[in-house]
Amino acid sequence: MKVIFLTLLIATSITAFSQKGIHGLTHAERSFARYTVQQGIPAGFSHFLDNKGIIFNGAEPKNGIEQYKQQPTSPIILNWGPEYAVISASQDFGFTTGPYHLQRSAKDSVFGRGQYSSVWHINEKGEWKVLVDLGVRYSHQRNIPESSMDMDLAKIATIPFSMEEVKEADQQLNLLLEEKGGTVIEGYLTSQSWLNRDGQSPLMGARAIFNEMQKIPSGIQLSYTGGEISTAKDMAFTYGKNLDKNPQPYLRIWTKQKTGWVLLLQVMNWHKQ
Repeated sequence: MKVIFLTLLIATSITAFSQKGIHGLTHAERSFARYTVQQGIPAGFSHFLDNKGIIFNGAEPKNGIEQYKQQPTSPIILNWGPEYAVISASQDFGFTTGPYHLQRSAKDSVFGRGQYSSVWHINEKGEWKVLVDLGVRYSHQRNIPESSMDMDLAKIATIPFSMEEVKEADQQLNLLLEEKGGTVIEGYLTSQSWLNRDGQSPLMGARAIFNEMQKIPSGIQLSYTGGEISTAKDMAFTYGKNLDKNPQPYLRIWTKQKTGWVLLLQVMNWHKQ
């Protein structure tokens, strides 16, 4: 009886973990965090990253599983939780972002803080897996949330697009930023937009993000590297790096509405003037 009960429990857990939709997405993120707290950082990321999942070593994209399998187990505890999540109309592709905490042990206070951003999809086995993960650091005391602000693109009027189109949009934005500086970002922002960068709490909404990004001087050079699109063709991520002396990666989440391209999330850094 115990064996049968355990089998049913495991089957139920897998079903819940693989649930499509926004609740399946946020549940997967929280499961990822709990597993990592219990099993350690290398084990957590190795288990939840997709086989082609990307992390960044400096500005360079790397296969996450290969990188974490090389890392020794550490007593450091990494915990986090989603505060903003968006799901594609396909219900099997989306992203979450939220604060993370680092502790040297469960008895110690938090010594490191920041904001993670993860893009997820359901793989061919029906499992939620991370396609790309990128974090920034800050010192602000922000609690790990118990709930998140969620958005389903099935309920938003979007215009379908191709990966080639979003690649072109990403490269065009890079050129505009180089030519004119951060003021060009205004046309890509809505109340749904989010910005993460090192050294500060995340910003949400067109006004707050524009006020910050207009500080970007012209001359910034950014280079597109790659990305992936949802099966509904209503959301995609792109990533690349700046070509500064100290290169850093960027990550963007795109959708398209009647007004044009919309950046739902940006993770990027630049030198202040």
